[in-house]
Amino acid sequence: MKKTTALTYFSIIAFSLTAFVFLIKGSIDSYDQSNLSKSECPQNYTDLKGTHKLLARINRDNTKNPQYTQGLLFVNQTTLLESSGQYGKSSIHYLNLDDINNLIFNYELPSNQFGEGCDIINNKVYQLTWLERKINVFNADDLSFINEMKLDDKVEAGWGLTHRVFNGEIQVLITDGSNKVHIADENFNVKQSISIFDDKKKPVTNLNELEYVNGTLFANIYLTSKIVAIDLENKKVIATYDFQGLVKDANRKKRDECLNGIAYNEYTDSFWITGKNWGFIQEVKLQ
Repeated sequence: MKKTTALTYFSIIAFSLTAFVFLIKGSIDSYDQSNLSKSECPQNYTDLKGTHKLLARINRDNTKNPQYTQGLLFVNQTTLLESSGQYGKSSIHYLNLDDINNLIFNYELPSNQFGEGCDIINNKVYQLTWLERKINVFNADDLSFINEMKLDDKVEAGWGLTHRVFNGEIQVLITDGSNKVHIADENFNVKQSISIFDDKKKPVTNLNELEYVNGTLFANIYLTSKIVAIDLENKKVIATYDFQGLVKDANRKKRDECLNGIAYNEYTDSFWITGKNWGFIQEVKLQ
């Protein structure tokens, strides 16, 4: 493993370990609205059964420091955890909505690992890797590396990651690019694999980044502009949200720079979404 990269002089002052641990554990102050702009496309879209409304947008510098977003989730009202991919460029770090271009506690992976989905469980950060099928484990307080685990053999590759509490137990949810959602225990041992189908009973493949919210699993569909809402108990898609307008705004250079990253903010009951190497992160309401 490489050591954590050096923070800028400003970051060292502004984000000391003590201050940041306090931030991610207790801060629920509203983020500064002055750096947000309303989307130029505020209208609602309807696709199958899903409707979404575009809210605020925060621009990111994707020229000097692009992030190939693979995983995204809120730690508190203003702080996100982001996993970034690609060989030789993979990392994991925190972001703050008030200073989105500053990567906090940025930890670079070895050049032979391709970072994928991430999650926080019991004050540990778990980050999947793609074909390497390894799970990197970090301390959630400062992203210091703890150890490495191996994905269950039932999971073909590391893609999306989240978790839920079901019947009083933590269940880890994993995707591998197929139409399967693998349900594992806290030690990442797969107990069940569920195949997901659409309303026409066709398999929904390329399930990628995940977010579990109030009984519903949300998933990006790789290489598309769509996010689907999944009912795990009934093994089917219950809503589809199409973000073609955002994909157009992203001015992608490559096809794989697609929509990816879903983070739910429980304080505002809204989602923040983005894509691989995109120049913005977008707040949306899913209805």
